[in-house]
Amino acid sequence: MKSISKAILFLSISLCGYAHAQNHLTLNYQVTKELNHFAYIKIKVTDKYLRTDYILPNKTFTEMTIRDDGQYILDHQKNIAYRLDYLLNKEGGDQALTDMMKYAPGFTKEQIYEMSLDPKNDPNNYIAYEKEGENLFIGYFDDEKVQIVKTSSFPNQFLSSAEYTWLLKRAREDTYFGKTFVGFLDVPLIDFMRKFKYETNQIPTEISLQDEGKAVFLKTVSNSEIDESEVEIEPQFMIKDITNESVQFLKNLENIAREQGVIE
Repeated sequence: MKSISKAILFLSISLCGYAHAQNHLTLNYQVTKELNHFAYIKIKVTDKYLRTDYILPNKTFTEMTIRDDGQYILDHQKNIAYRLDYLLNKEGGDQALTDMMKYAPGFTKEQIYEMSLDPKNDPNNYIAYEKEGENLFIGYFDDEKVQIVKTSSFPNQFLSSAEYTWLLKRAREDTYFGKTFVGFLDVPLIDFMRKFKYETNQIPTEISLQDEGKAVFLKTVSNSEIDESEVEIEPQFMIKDITNESVQFLKNLENIAREQGVIE
């Protein structure tokens, strides 16, 4: 009887420990321009935080999201953190999906959302990839070569397949915020990985941007524990909420689109 009780206790402890397991990943990239060093990019991801620091020789910018709180753009030169409220953004997104259901009968809100995430359904920005080798993809936009992407299959020295799946899950959660980011690259690296997953299960390790002369190299990945002080907003930053300005901007765009007959 004691053995059974011990076994139940051990199982309970194991399950509780699993339920509270924390995920942590730190990805370090180097960016070159015309073969010269240009910047470092550091991505830190936990179950609560997703933070990307762009470290240039003379300035640093940060984009980050805090689960169930908001998205922030940190201007390190001005010590200002611009904030977009998560709940208001999600409410606006949900309303937009509800409106779209009128034009897509038979589809659920979740199905429409999934279709919106597929890069093929965004023809104005869609890059078509062709596999050129075991670990090489060429990206074309309007038949023009714009990217060369080198990949690595699993297992590799960077990530396990399970870790990459979790990373992409966190990237998907960030899609509620759209494409508000610092504009350092065409899209944030975390969103690039999410979109590239539609092409292959391999992880991109080198991305050459042909029209910019830039190349992004994945250097190291660590799954060591990330202390919250490493990802939270530093105390010297003043937080400025721009949610209402952002919502109004989107409404203005919608009004213009209606006036020009783009939407009804």
